[in-house]
Amino acid sequence: MSGSCIFSQAGIFTLFSPLSHPPSSTSSSTTMASHKDNVKIEINIAGELIMLTVPFNRQDNVRECEKALNALFSEWRHKFPRKSSSELLAMIAYQYASYYMELNSRYDALNERLAAMSADLDSLLGDDTPQSPTPDDNIF
Repeated sequence: MSGSCIFSQAGIFTLFSPLSHPPSSTSSSTTMASHKDNVKIEINIAGELIMLTVPFNRQDNVRECEKALNALFSEWRHKFPRKSSSELLAMIAYQYASYYMELNSRYDALNERLAAMSADLDSLLGDDTPQSPTPDDNIF
């Protein structure tokens, strides 16, 4: 999971990834689109139809997300039969948000560790000009 986020813009959602890297049910409109173009697709999450605008090359990721969310919704629908759909969706949102936060935490820790290792390497090599990335730099 790479931390994809969905934002609303006039009723249409746009998928983006902060790191610049987020079951097929309904149709997608991919009329002669190149790999650089955005396409509009419709997904179904727990019976809710959502229009998305995504980069052409991210369609498969969106469908995988759709499939995973619906599988978890179905599993939890059976596991927690007294919960409403909105409660289940809130639980799923929390589950994925916690995954996202954990991955961001690991990413930050790794970035800091790589910066420290790079600084150590620079000092071992006697390079006085620090050219290693800082923890605030996105090196990926």
